[in-house]
Amino acid sequence: MDQKTYHGEIDPQELADVLVSRFDQGDLTAQKTGRPDRVVLQISTRAHRHPGDPHTSLAVTIAKAEDGVTVTVGEQQVLGIAADLVKTGIGALLNPMSLVGEIDDIVRDVSKLNLLDQVWEVIEEYCRSVGAGLGLAPDKVLVTCPFCGVGNPIGVGKCPSCGGSLADVQPVTCPQCGQILEHDIKFCTRCGTRIAQ
Repeated sequence: MDQKTYHGEIDPQELADVLVSRFDQGDLTAQKTGRPDRVVLQISTRAHRHPGDPHTSLAVTIAKAEDGVTVTVGEQQVLGIAADLVKTGIGALLNPMSLVGEIDDIVRDVSKLNLLDQVWEVIEEYCRSVGAGLGLAPDKVLVTCPFCGVGNPIGVGKCPSCGGSLADVQPVTCPQCGQILEHDIKFCTRCGTRIAQ
């Protein structure tokens, strides 16, 4: 399960509508339900080509956060797709001409395997369009002294009020993508890289 928090003026319902309009077409269906501050979407395959094939699906939850939204995307079920691709490959070895009729199905299966990436791309594009983003909240310009509770500008080494060290509460930078993050975060909200503590 992947989760990211986007900071900025984001309407959960509007983001959900964008996802529905993008994914409710072709072999996929998208449906939403929920309240204005918390929306749940399901994006899944429309129909099975073969009886007994499991659905390929994602669950997307968009919940209002203090200064933006938190988006959680549940893992898709790819076992049926992987099994179908293996079956097609074995069939092609036994009868190479059978591959001609299966190419369209293979293309559909491969596109479903990257459905998770496609969903995150649409979410990122929408957030950029409304001026929202990952990482620190846009208004986060102070770090709080852990000793006296006074707010200090980011980058100051010692609290001018009590002289305590602010090193442990300064934002960190992801070594993989350069995203600026809260000091106590364990994984980058942009690329998922583990952040050394």
